[in-house]
Amino acid sequence: MSEQALPSSPDSLGDREREGTIELLGVVAYGTISGFTRLAADSELARDMVLKRALAGMAVKEFHHHEHLSDRITELGGDPVAAMAPFEDAFEAYHARTRPRDLLEGLVKAYIGDGIANDFFVEIAKYIDPRSRAVVEQARGTGHRDVDTIVSAVRAGIRDDPRRGGPLALWGRRLMGEALTQGQVVAAQREALGDLVLGLSHDRPGATLEEIGELMQRLTDRHQLRMGRLGLSA
Repeated sequence: MSEQALPSSPDSLGDREREGTIELLGVVAYGTISGFTRLAADSELARDMVLKRALAGMAVKEFHHHEHLSDRITELGGDPVAAMAPFEDAFEAYHARTRPRDLLEGLVKAYIGDGIANDFFVEIAKYIDPRSRAVVEQARGTGHRDVDTIVSAVRAGIRDDPRRGGPLALWGRRLMGEALTQGQVVAAQREALGDLVLGLSHDRPGATLEEIGELMQRLTDRHQLRMGRLGLSA
């Protein structure tokens, strides 16, 4: 995939490219504010203080990422609330279909589901201007120590009740399928975002069909690594 530096000021981006970039930032911004509320709720459920602190810390980081994404949308001449609005139904539909039944399922969703979404958006961010790309990439991180705590809690839960391993593995696979389906729906519905990825809104080449296939394989590979880290079969 060929890449060249893109200007990062609003005035130097074409209207269509700026529209697609704002759409991408908007969907990631909605994801971070949604992640903040879900992690905060999970923190309330956690009885273990170490886990409670980890989840609360991740929630705080998600909100800071949300603020940075909102700031970049504003820099590009957009309104953060308006930029997020088109994605509310898609996110809420995903969360309605993947509502955890208990804290352990919630922890797997926080690690697996959010990891898939972060990987997907970082992959798509390769096709936007460098400053916006950096903001999206920054929003990917939630802190290694906090993530390690979640992984340890899930593995401990399976050790305490080995019968949970099989259902949690199925849950992780379901999260993968739902997340990819929803991501494809969002990309297909937002024309400017699709044009951005395909290289139709600016001079830089977009993704070929082969590159899109390779992207999907990378997402699958990273999902398998996460599942393995949890001690679950992918």
